Amino acid sequence: MLWDAFLQLLDLWIVAAALIGITTGVIIGAIPGLGPTMAIALLIPVTFAMQPVPAMILLLGVYQGAIFGGSISAVLLNVPGTPSSAATAMDGFPMARRGEGGRALRLALFASVFGNIFSCLVLMALAEPLARLALDFGPAEMAVLMLFALLVIVLFGGGSRLDALIMVLVGVCAGIVGLDPISGTPRFTFNSFAMESGFQLIPVLIGLFAMSEVFLQVFNRAPEVSADDMPELRSSHVSFAEMWRMRLTLLYSSMIGTFVGILPGIGSTVPAFMSYSLARSRSKEPETFGKGAAEGIAAPEAANNAVTGGALVPTLALGIPGDAVTAVILGAFMLHGLAPGPFLFEKNGLEVYAIFEALLFSSIPTVVLGLLLFRAAIHVTRIQPRHLLPAIAILALFGAFSVNNNLFDVWVMLGAGFFGFLFRRSGFPLPPLLIGLILGHPFEQSVRQALLTSGGKFGIFADSPITLILLVLIVVSITTSIFVYYRSKRSGRDG
Repeated sequence: MLWDAFLQLLDLWIVAAALIGITTGVIIGAIPGLGPTMAIALLIPVTFAMQPVPAMILLLGVYQGAIFGGSISAVLLNVPGTPSSAATAMDGFPMARRGEGGRALRLALFASVFGNIFSCLVLMALAEPLARLALDFGPAEMAVLMLFALLVIVLFGGGSRLDALIMVLVGVCAGIVGLDPISGTPRFTFNSFAMESGFQLIPVLIGLFAMSEVFLQVFNRAPEVSADDMPELRSSHVSFAEMWRMRLTLLYSSMIGTFVGILPGIGSTVPAFMSYSLARSRSKEPETFGKGAAEGIAAPEAANNAVTGGALVPTLALGIPGDAVTAVILGAFMLHGLAPGPFLFEKNGLEVYAIFEALLFSSIPTVVLGLLLFRAAIHVTRIQPRHLLPAIAILALFGAFSVNNNLFDVWVMLGAGFFGFLFRRSGFPLPPLLIGLILGHPFEQSVRQALLTSGGKFGIFADSPITLILLVLIVVSITTSIFVYYRSKRSGRDG
């Protein structure tokens, strides 16, 4: 299957899709204020006429390219293109100010590629065995697993746990709008026939991440980036020997990014800062961090790019998205007839492994395109996000309509954009809402199916070894969260 999947990648359209996706992702990631989630949500309607493999390779290429592209504006302007690039800016920008912007970008590029290769290998090793294990999951096991995923998002997603809990509940409530999964009676539809099918995922995604960004940019007037703010980008090189000296840092950071990325809802920002802190604690010269240390650039970039493969493991094997971006990608997989979950590898194994191998081999064009785009990056970072607002708004409108050729979806997209704008202005996180929306309906269905098969006995949720292990993990997660909370509170009082 691996060889047959590789032969599929020799198609010219697939190669073109990978190149276009990576280039688009690098450019979008380099523009402060934009990001991979919004870009992928907007591009999903563009892939309607494409075959599943080139379509997914295009979107995943955008994902990979945007994560690295965020480091370009972080290094050159001290303005992270993506949230996870904030850790890269701490040493990348001081290095650029010394006139070594080219070296900083090369360090970020090579570390990104290393993290991507590592996580892709882990993805190829774990995804199918995990999917086979999931074949033993009944409704009770799936219900407890999804409960654990939602709990992890609330406890360890960063920020206020109360805010995350509210967003998860909002998402779950939005996810159960429509027909009852057991009886088929309408719920929360307000006698609207259009709402009986529930809120379609793609219009909601486009509204939450694209249209809400338009509203935010309209109300938040960001200062212009002038030519005087741009540091000089001198020609410089990073040798293999220098990267080899950082091999343990790259390995540890990639492991952190991959395995933290597997946890639902964490995203790439947390592992980026975790790996930065680890690199500084292990360094023989920790005082150089924050002043342009090479490891301070390599560690977070390896980690946030390794999240790409890690977050895809639960997304494809279990149908549970690892972060906001993979939640959007999950919608794209479903749209192209590749339903993530235990049966994905049985029904579409060849296509899935072709996508895996494309992710792995895309490291080569990423290096080449990254090196070629460094000079153009200066001009890209000068683009003001508000100059792109009309194009983003038009793409959002057409994208929402084109899903089902239905005007109702456009109103759903605009409503999601308005509420997304309000939530973001108020400081509420969107990823918990999105993952709650995706898991709300299947969670309810699994719970009710389990109770129906057991005659209404809740003991079914603790009857099997799998549910017992998941319940233990839930208890451990809650205990760990409480311990971390009180320890941080005590250390704050001591300080």
